[in-house]
Amino acid sequence: MNLNTMLLCRARARLCALPLGHVIETMRPLPLRPLGGMPSFVKGVSVIRDAPIPVVDLGAVLGLEDDARPERLLTVRAGERHVALAVESVIGVRTVDVTALDVFPPLLGESNADKVALLGALQGELLLVLRAGRLVPESIWAELARGNSES
Repeated sequence: MNLNTMLLCRARARLCALPLGHVIETMRPLPLRPLGGMPSFVKGVSVIRDAPIPVVDLGAVLGLEDDARPERLLTVRAGERHVALAVESVIGVRTVDVTALDVFPPLLGESNADKVALLGALQGELLLVLRAGRLVPESIWAELARGNSES
């Protein structure tokens, strides 16, 4: 058995998990400065702890479309960078046996294969274990960096 501590949240109706070591903090949504030329899942930039942090709608990143209004932000480490994930709710911290989960099966869509590390069930509900470092494509980070240097 390989137990990992995860933060569980909801992106739309999906149950998602992030390794707790990637999570910096949770908070209510903060004021957003929209950015032009970004994909629809990048909602803008918020100032968090005196630093401009991109805010990404996790449900939209996962291809879950509807008019949900995220109620929480999760600031997470995405490699050397930080990103704020807009989610509908934060459920809490749980210990998950990752050996009971499967590598992301291709039948659920190649577009999300790099964002989801493992797939399984938790108390009878589909659980997506996310790769925080892959939620924002490198091209978006480059565009954000260009936008910051021009400001």
